[in-house]
Amino acid sequence: MKKFYSLLVALLLTATVSAQLTTQVTSPGVFKITYGAANDYTIYSPGFEVPTFYVHCFVNAADNTTGSAFEDAWSNSTVTMNWDAVAMAYVGIIDLNSKMFTQTGAKIPAGTTVNKVGMVFKNLQNGADFQSGDLVANGPTTIITLGVSGTTLKAKSSVVNGQLRTALSGSLSLEIYEMSGKLVNSFKANSNGNAIDLNVNKAGIYLVKITNGSNSEVVKFAK
Repeated sequence: MKKFYSLLVALLLTATVSAQLTTQVTSPGVFKITYGAANDYTIYSPGFEVPTFYVHCFVNAADNTTGSAFEDAWSNSTVTMNWDAVAMAYVGIIDLNSKMFTQTGAKIPAGTTVNKVGMVFKNLQNGADFQSGDLVANGPTTIITLGVSGTTLKAKSSVVNGQLRTALSGSLSLEIYEMSGKLVNSFKANSNGNAIDLNVNKAGIYLVKITNGSNSEVVKFAK
């Protein structure tokens, strides 16, 4: 891979940020970061034919609904940007569902809405010889627990024509999310064998989180 670098004035740098760096929420809590597809590396120059660099990640207290800050240790950056020959760019994934922030020593709890993730590109996992300025991956996205929590919930549920059909009985807590992680509806329902209307009117792809006691199940469906 061959890269060309140039120094631009601040005004031009601001104008080209969107071409150099793109961020996308690909599923709840998951950001895809793409950098350099325009063959422009003025935000951060990784060097000639460098296959990997690192991302220092942080979420400010004001940018998530817990009101707490989450940050990686500068000496332990665990997210990487890797050269993708198909995309002709560096590509990285920040998965907030599983990410342990190494400075804070904590994961962001399920149910938290994150409006943006702060980033700094850097050349070393432990510290840095050179780095970018502060960058942002924009949400919002809401972190949810995918899959089945616990071991006792064996019943499988499905959604047909916007209605939940489940073998579970009793009181259920239902949360419906867009694929971006945005919560669109939540309510409690009593399951007695009849279908439960999820009250989703807009066409799209959704996830419904079904909580029954201490266990939960997530079902993907189309409307």
